[in-house]
Order: sequence, then C-alpha cells, then structure tokens
Amino acid sequence: MEEIKDIAMWKGVLPPVFSRVCQEIQINDTVIDWVDIIFEQIGNASRCPPHTHTWFEFNYILSGQMETRFGGESLLMRQGEFFLIPPGMLHSHVYNRGNPHEGLCIRWRIRPAGAIDPEQTHSSFYNRLRRLHQWQPGNYRDEHGVGSLLQSFFTEAASGCSGLSLQLMLVRLLELLGRLRQAQESSPSYPLAPNDSLVRKVEVYMEDFQDGKLNVHDLAASMHMSYGHLSRLYKKRTGITIVERMNAIRLDKARELLAQPGLLVSEAAEQAGFPDICYFSKAFKKRYGLSPQAYRQSRQQPSVTPV
Repeated sequence: MEEIKDIAMWKGVLPPVFSRVCQEIQINDTVIDWVDIIFEQIGNASRCPPHTHTWFEFNYILSGQMETRFGGESLLMRQGEFFLIPPGMLHSHVYNRGNPHEGLCIRWRIRPAGAIDPEQTHSSFYNRLRRLHQWQPGNYRDEHGVGSLLQSFFTEAASGCSGLSLQLMLVRLLELLGRLRQAQESSPSYPLAPNDSLVRKVEVYMEDFQDGKLNVHDLAASMHMSYGHLSRLYKKRTGITIVERMNAIRLDKARELLAQPGLLVSEAAEQAGFPDICYFSKAFKKRYGLSPQAYRQSRQQPSVTPV
C-alpha cells in the first residue's frame, strides 16, 4: 500500500483538470461517461442519509476515517482503503469529526456502444465492466496498486497531460476493479479482512461443511458465542451476512460442477448445496449474469481457429 502524498497541493490545483476530464470516452464496445471526479468536501456535515444513485461511485480514503453503511452495520473506512458502490446500492455515511477523512470520489456510467455480439461474450469489455454491478460491498485494503495508480494520475494531471491520456489512466482503474471482481467470482476466499481471525474461522467452517445444510447455530457454538453475536460481528467486518457468503461459496462450486458435461444442472445444484432448483437458477443468474444452462452452453462452445 502506497501513501498518497501532497494531498493539500492536489486539492488546490487538480479540480479544474478533473472537470475537463469528465466527458464520454469509447473503449471497444463500451461508452464510459465520467460523471464526476472530486475531492470530497464534507464541510460541517456529520452524516449523509441513506440513498442510492444511478452511477458507479468509487471512493478512496486519502487520510482520516469515516463510517459507511451498506444496509447493515457501519463499517469503518480508514486511510488507504477503498470501496465501490454500484448503481442502486443503498448506502449512507457518518463522518468522524475527531479524525475527519479526506477522500477521492470518482463516478461513472457505462453503456454498450452498440449491439453486443453473443459470440464475443467473454472478450466483451462491456461485459467485464458490467460485472461491477455485483461488486461485494465492504472496505477493501489497498493491496492491489490502486493508491500507486491514483498517485500517478494526480502527477500526470498536474503536469498538463492531455484529457484523453488521463481518461485512459482511469480506464486502467476500472480494469483493475474488474479483475478484482473476477477474482471474487472465481475464488472462494473472501477478499475483505483477510487477516481477521474470526472471518478466517468462519471461512474454514463454511468451506468444510458446504456440501450439507449449514447450521448457523452449530457454527456459532463452535466459536463459543451466540449466532446473533457472531452474525453481527461477521457482517460488520465483511459487509455481508454469513448466509450470503455461504451462498457465494456454493455458487462458485456449482459453476465448477457445470463444467462437467455428464452432470445434469439439477445434480450440480444439489451437490453444491441447493436442493431448490428454482432458487438456484435465480441466484446463479443474479451472480453470473447467465442462467446455469446458458453458462454451461457458453463453456461448451467450440473454439474457432482463424484461417
């Protein structure tokens, strides 16, 4: 994690540059509308009430700390952490007057530049960015070079770099977030609070018992606490519930099983821990954007060798 330096200077010289950058840009099959890039100015406000918006919003905490709520308990956001809010996600903020935060906020919208070729689903840049709609809420430690990228963005913006070059640097940020989202989908290990012993113990339990019906009370008892207390702690530290995390693990397993051509969709669902095929189909499509059957067909399409 790299600390972003000279925040006061950046706040003084960069806002006019940010305004010039906020235009549309087309990358392959995607139009990105940069709605806003701002250094947060909270003034005397103590909170921001629950709300949603129609754009993506990326927030990076440059200094201090704040609290953000994603429909549940508040999560403490500290310097060097970031969070992403997809369109339609309910959230609110509480500002810490004792240690006020300074942050960078980037807002954007995306739309396809034209019709998306169904045969180019996996290579579609729009489809990769659209996955960010399913971003898992929470506070993410910057262990992926986000701060370094933003530091370079500030430096280039102050040096008089062209608006197009700055927009392309922001596209690199979206690509990075897209890769992190893809890692969320493909890896059972949860990216939030990886060094938190309680979260790690819950992960181990769920991965060990995912084939059967999860008994949350047995899980809590194994950790010598009530389920209510455990669920509140887990939600506060990760941003999602234990049941939501269990479903994510099972859906990841179902996706692996669907790659086996001899296995029925209903059998893959049952082996992954979903006895209700209707619920499984809805949950799978919500997470991956395709029905289980459509996903299987997309994996079985023969590759075409150029001639």
